[in-house]
Amino acid sequence: MTDSIACSRTSPQALKYSVLPLIIGAVILLQACQQLTQTDDELNSSITSNIGDPPGFILWTGLELEQRNAQLSRTIRVDGSSRETLADYLTPSRSHRFRFIRRDRDGVPEQHDNIEDYVYVQSGQGAILVGGQMLGRTGDLGTEIIGGSRYLVGAGDVLRIPAGIPHAYYPEDGEHITYLLVRVPAFRGAVVENPDGQAPALDPPGFGLWPASELELRNATILERMRPDGSSRETLADYGAGGSSHRLRFIRRDRDGWPELHDDIIDVVFVQSGQGSVLVGGKMIGESNVPGSQINEGFRFPVAAGDVLHIPAKMPHAYLTPQGGHITYVLLRVPAFGN
Repeated sequence: MTDSIACSRTSPQALKYSVLPLIIGAVILLQACQQLTQTDDELNSSITSNIGDPPGFILWTGLELEQRNAQLSRTIRVDGSSRETLADYLTPSRSHRFRFIRRDRDGVPEQHDNIEDYVYVQSGQGAILVGGQMLGRTGDLGTEIIGGSRYLVGAGDVLRIPAGIPHAYYPEDGEHITYLLVRVPAFRGAVVENPDGQAPALDPPGFGLWPASELELRNATILERMRPDGSSRETLADYGAGGSSHRLRFIRRDRDGWPELHDDIIDVVFVQSGQGSVLVGGKMIGESNVPGSQINEGFRFPVAAGDVLHIPAKMPHAYLTPQGGHITYVLLRVPAFGN
């Protein structure tokens, strides 16, 4: 009773100062926990809902990416950017990594000696500066780019930035740029001499840009060249050994596609237009990409324009379209980890 009275007799002023350190400590602890959570998010794989069915397949829907972009807009750092790691193979070179990045202000110049960047612009507009000479380099970052070429970029565009090329992103005033970044190990073999598709002749050499408006025109063009299997396709660029990795293709399907399976290739898919579904996992019955083959016990996911897919190597998959519909997508072929 005496103790309780003693406590109750503590003056309001004394109570104020005795509690204040506890409040300050709690705030510091909360901030530390938040930083730890953000750091863990940087290192861990995606939190998308479909991981595990089947293992390795990931689908980031257009709606989910919009929601993630809104979340990033609320966590902008002092450099005017916000980012998260969607998936990470945890390779020593930091390749095979999928990042989602939003920039509300001009980005710091970057240059990656052993990494190619493939970029799908999710929203916003601005410009990218590529090439030239990066000054003040520390690691992969610099302070300024001298020279270089500047290109406008916007939602739906697809880019390829070669290894060793300085680059920086510049949102328009009052705008932002949000993009999904796929980090691919630089190709070190003999590049195919006669690819079945010519890469854009841009400066610097090896830089690729396919604006959304150009992809819309290509979609209309390949519609006139439909094959008997109900598909049409063209190679946008081949930066690898020809037909395998480091290759960008543009594919339209008006009918269900034949099942496919690639032993040493990861498929990254940017859905450009239309809607349908993808059947993944299960067991391939028959040969890959051959009429009469089928997939048993696979998982079916709806897909539509704005979605991004990751299909691991050795996983059966097939694209399915509704009657009277279509699905058109940019396909990036990434070497499987270890190849």
